[in-house]
Amino acid sequence: MKAATKTRTQRRMEKKQALILLVLVLAVSLASFTLGVVVGRQGAERDLAQKQQAAESILTARVSQQTAAAVAPRAEPATSAERPAAGSGDQLAAKTKLTFYDDLTKGEAVPLGSGINLPPKPEKVEKPAVPTPIVKKTPPVTVAKTATPASPVPAETLAAALPKSDPKGRYAVQVGSFAAAGDAGAFKQRLLDKGFTAFVVEADLGKKGLWYRVRLGPYTDAAAAKSVQQLVEKKEQIKGFVTRQ
Repeated sequence: MKAATKTRTQRRMEKKQALILLVLVLAVSLASFTLGVVVGRQGAERDLAQKQQAAESILTARVSQQTAAAVAPRAEPATSAERPAAGSGDQLAAKTKLTFYDDLTKGEAVPLGSGINLPPKPEKVEKPAVPTPIVKKTPPVTVAKTATPASPVPAETLAAALPKSDPKGRYAVQVGSFAAAGDAGAFKQRLLDKGFTAFVVEADLGKKGLWYRVRLGPYTDAAAAKSVQQLVEKKEQIKGFVTRQ
């Protein structure tokens, strides 16, 4: 019994040891893998930085070379057209050589010291500007036409032409209506001075108040009142109407 119990305990211890050993192996493997990844990244970053530095140095060198080439002056070879031909100087001198008389025929200025004086050029005489006369336009004068007043008809003649008024008549000619008694009285007096039989009638118009009506007459019939209404309109330009008392 004792021997069997020891055996089981040993087996359990062996299993525990094997498990611990496996865990240690896994931990070491994981640490190695992590370390390798970190070292690989650092190496790759270092290589990339070196490549970038090399590319920048190459690009800088190319740019400096191009700049130097652009700044340096280029010596262009002289073309055949630009090269002076042999004997061209003599030909040019022969072409440009002009005699004294040729200069005169060309109309050029006479050289100094030649002793020849050309006639002076006629000077241009500017004509004085003739001032334009200023004409003032006078506005047309309009003469207002005044109407010739009609010769007043004497009061006696007008009274003779009017039909006789009757205090008991029932027809009259109303020629004006005034809100003030003074205005009505003045208008009545003006008609009396001209030969008309005028009188004033008061009329109560309610809210409008008391008004004063100036009338002519009264007359016995409407025909007489109508004739007076036409006469006062013709002679005095006063429009009225026939009304009953």
